Amino acid sequence: MRPAAGMEIDAGSASRFEMYRLLAGALEFPSRAFHERVVRGAFRADVAAAAGGLPCGLAEASPIEALITEEEYGAFQGEYIRLFDVGTVRPPCPLYGGEWGGARRATMEDALRFYGFFGMKMNEGARELPDHVTVQLEFMEVMAFTEGAARTRGEDVGPLVRAERDFLARHLAKWWPLLRRKIGGQRPSAFYDALTAVTHDFIAADLRYVRALSDGEGDAI
Repeated sequence: MRPAAGMEIDAGSASRFEMYRLLAGALEFPSRAFHERVVRGAFRADVAAAAGGLPCGLAEASPIEALITEEEYGAFQGEYIRLFDVGTVRPPCPLYGGEWGGARRATMEDALRFYGFFGMKMNEGARELPDHVTVQLEFMEVMAFTEGAARTRGEDVGPLVRAERDFLARHLAKWWPLLRRKIGGQRPSAFYDALTAVTHDFIAADLRYVRALSDGEGDAI
């Protein structure tokens, strides 16, 4: 799921789009290239720049400055695996929303309904399922871009804003706080502790933002 190229969007939407894009990439299985960007401080700088332009803002205590590591790639990759990929029955902190209570099939079907409603679909050969955090963040990335493009064209963004509000409330803002609470007991590395915290802070702030835009009105899709 990716927005069309060559479209203009307002600055606030561009920052929201960039933050969703950065977090989605960071929560994928870490590549060497990503690890190198984290070590150099480039990832931290990109997140700080995007956060600075957000219309929703982030809490001052959000630990963006901790988004850096001195770990070697093997240890960095191993920590991701330990937290998110393996476990006796399941990972300690699975990155699938349906694993955090409720019926997983229903969670995936609801997410797919949102994607389909806006003409989006999972890429053929996609590695992840519809309830994975990277897929859900990418959906919001596209929605932020689409909303910004519509606003720039002078179109009514109300339906898009209400859909963003509903998706966040029913998915990311519903289950990510549970993961955030659980991860503290796993003694995560400083980087993944900070990454899950910044993701939590941004999701919460963006939900407040779209709720304020919609004034709590409008029916869910």
